[in-house]
Amino acid sequence: MRAMCANAPEKLIVNLSERVENVRERAATIPDRPRCFLMEWVDPPFCSGHWGPELVEIAGGQDSLGRKHQPSAQIEWQQVLDARPEIIVLALCGYDIDRARRDYELLRRFPGFGSIPAADSGQVYVVNASAYFARPGPRIVGQSGNSRRNFAPDGISRVRFART
Repeated sequence: MRAMCANAPEKLIVNLSERVENVRERAATIPDRPRCFLMEWVDPPFCSGHWGPELVEIAGGQDSLGRKHQPSAQIEWQQVLDARPEIIVLALCGYDIDRARRDYELLRRFPGFGSIPAADSGQVYVVNASAYFARPGPRIVGQSGNSRRNFAPDGISRVRFART
């Protein structure tokens, strides 16, 4: 019994790693990776950092504003307008979905928000960042698969987190 328990962590790591690679391989077939913005804070705007941009990449998107393996950072709103994201995920640090929805209402009032392709096409999502993005752990593995569905071509069903 002790030997089975000793192997459990290694088996879990192998299983989670295989799941991530499976998502990465499926996402690699996406011909045109959509421009995404994983937003960690609305006012002032903060781009994602640490593992956030990597999650977007694994899932099949590209986040030109994200800071892979670096702390998130405040950015200028004009940078978001210039990046023209096709998908915006509000993964607001420390916020649940209800609080993120309130900040979405603030975001909608930013100058030029309606000109962003994500806003124009209704591809703005709010998520429970504390549960799925902000804390490293096994939930992140599942989130990479869910995010992949958001970034996938139209022929694949999309997960609708809490759609705005």
